Amino acid sequence: MTSVNNEGFKAESYYQMLEEKDKILSLIYDTVGDVIFALNVNSTDDYIFSSVNQSFLNATGLNRDQVIGKNVKEVIPEPSLSLVLGHYETAIRTKSSVSWEEITPYPTGRKIGEVRIAPIFDQNDHCKMLIGSVHDITESRNYAKKLEDSMEKVAQKNYELEQMGYVTSHDLREPLNTIQSFSMLLKEELSELDNIGNSEKYLEFINSATGRMQVLLKGMLDYNVIGKQLQLKKADLNAVVDGVLADLAGSIMKVEAEVIVPELPTLNVYETELRLLFQNLISNSIKYRQPDVPIKIEITSEQLDEKWKIEVIDNGIGIEEEYFERVFHVFQRLHKKNEFEGAGIGLSICKKVIDLHDGQIWVEKNQPQGSKFCFTISNELV
Repeated sequence: MTSVNNEGFKAESYYQMLEEKDKILSLIYDTVGDVIFALNVNSTDDYIFSSVNQSFLNATGLNRDQVIGKNVKEVIPEPSLSLVLGHYETAIRTKSSVSWEEITPYPTGRKIGEVRIAPIFDQNDHCKMLIGSVHDITESRNYAKKLEDSMEKVAQKNYELEQMGYVTSHDLREPLNTIQSFSMLLKEELSELDNIGNSEKYLEFINSATGRMQVLLKGMLDYNVIGKQLQLKKADLNAVVDGVLADLAGSIMKVEAEVIVPELPTLNVYETELRLLFQNLISNSIKYRQPDVPIKIEITSEQLDEKWKIEVIDNGIGIEEEYFERVFHVFQRLHKKNEFEGAGIGLSICKKVIDLHDGQIWVEKNQPQGSKFCFTISNELV
């Protein structure tokens, strides 16, 4: 006669379901990628392996006979053992799971794992078992180390290139000055001769070319030195702009430019770099002016949430919208060399300065004509 339980299931069917469930759990247990193990806790420092999955054996290079029934002291080598025992004690004392990162030398090689251990207590509140898992992060850590090493090499190469650029642009200025000086002397001597042919015109070409190279090299020097020796300090931007206007007084007076500067804030800034930014923006407003139109330049400020927005507005020739992004790239020129002097570095210098101040810089159309250069400076630079 076949027995039936209270829920109407046949006893053999019930046990068959349990058996199949155990098989499924066992299959999952042995095929999961992470290491899983169970430890019986007999007393302090007495932790016995009662179960391990196949991933445990694969990772350690051990077989089950070398693990099951063994004390952790017989399986886990030093220096990992002392660390592991301390975490086991912490988990039992705090009655909570504990996790840590562990490096262990196994027969299969050095393994780095993220370990997690959880205690199980009986009805008498005694810890009877620890269940643990280990997620192997050896490959990801090795990859991160290689990436870090590569980044250090890239940083070193960048530093070497920056140094080379600085030395090159600095040292080339001296021979250029020599060429320009002697070509001027030669031009003076030729002016006293009756027949000089095209010599004077050739010297003009030399002077023009060396002049452009000097502008280019100065721009490269300015660009390279930005961020080298940063000094953050509280500065009155009115005083910063006044200093720039004093430096540009000759150019401003020559074109009779009107520069309007309402009250500007006092902020934590890199003052030397910010002076260079204002100098470039104001110089550009003077350079790219409308013919026969009185130049007007205005500098305004506005406080936003955590930043200050500053605008340098002019009534010059303006910039077409299609070039709004391009103008901040190094060596980008929108005009022919014989139209306006310059190396195409000034606005890229401005962008580099604003990047140092955790801000943004962009250009807009000024109505009815001209340009409006806008930039933000973080109010929380420390």
